[in-house]
Amino acid sequence: MNDKALCPICGAGHVTSHVDELETEYKGEKALVSSHYLLCDACGSDFAGADEMRANKRAVLAFRKQVDGLLTGAEIVALRARYKLNQKQAARLFGGGPVAFSKYENDDVAHSEAMDKLLRLVLRSVSAFWELAEQEGMTAELQPAKAAEHIVFARKVSSNVIVANFGNGGFRPSPSVGMHAYQAAAHGAEPHAEELAWK
Repeated sequence: MNDKALCPICGAGHVTSHVDELETEYKGEKALVSSHYLLCDACGSDFAGADEMRANKRAVLAFRKQVDGLLTGAEIVALRARYKLNQKQAARLFGGGPVAFSKYENDDVAHSEAMDKLLRLVLRSVSAFWELAEQEGMTAELQPAKAAEHIVFARKVSSNVIVANFGNGGFRPSPSVGMHAYQAAAHGAEPHAEELAWK
């Protein structure tokens, strides 16, 4: 409801938006959570409209996700921004349905623990992101169209360990005959070495 709209209770006054901090508890954890409501300047009634109820539900769910150890909506937005994914691409890559990430990011629903583990994995590992993209057939789509790329060949140091030099701009596995290769986005970044192991 817009500020200065007529009060639906008395029909004479106008309502304005307000936000208070209310203490809430979940699984033994307490926190102050934003509570949105409307207040009439005539009859003094306070109530929540559809927009306020939605905001209140999201605030409570965000707190519960934090207590449960799940990524918050803001953290998921940051993950998408890091890899330049839109919400539809994220849903295709990670699963969850066509509008899943809109709901996750707005704290409309809590994602599963399995989804949380997958998202945290790609937050920690760029290589895991590109392996997943390759598995889903999205590598070409997600590769920056104008990125300056170069192939960096890895040096094998044992049966299952290689040392790869690549730029900080990111890398993805690229098949090569007789050895492992990594395709890295240069972006002017200084290359660095990383020891990679696989089973």
